[in-house]
Amino acid sequence: MSRLATARDRLDKAVARLEAALDGLGGPDGAGDAALKAELAAVKRDYAALAKTATEVDGRLQRTIGRLELVLEN
Repeated sequence: MSRLATARDRLDKAVARLEAALDGLGGPDGAGDAALKAELAAVKRDYAALAKTATEVDGRLQRTIGRLELVLEN
């Protein structure tokens, strides 16, 4: 597994743990839930943007590696 895939997997697991912790929080009045949910939503947006960028970078790197391999074979 590449470092990128490993990092993405770790981030996925961290977000899942945050969601589970958020589900377990909150008293009867739900105090603080709104702030935590807003923060989690912001983290999810950042994660989605980073995941998209990481996927694009991964594809570009793979294409570059492929081209380099072709050049080295000739």
